[in-house]
Amino acid sequence: MKPRPTHEGAKRRAERERSTGLDPEDEAARWLEEHDPPPAAPPSKSKLKSSELHRWRRKQQPGGG
Repeated sequence: MKPRPTHEGAKRRAERERSTGLDPEDEAARWLEEHDPPPAAPPSKSKLKSSELHRWRRKQQPGGG
């Protein structure tokens, strides 16, 4: 029995299905391309995450505050 797909796995599968097997001359494929644009990339969290991580590490050190 196969495990159920995760949320990320389902998103990757949907993207793969959208990008493969579509004939450019197909009317449905053209409609999908016009009306179902790919989702925008989420904003990067690296700056905030890095700052928060350094603050947390400083608090964890003995005598840190």
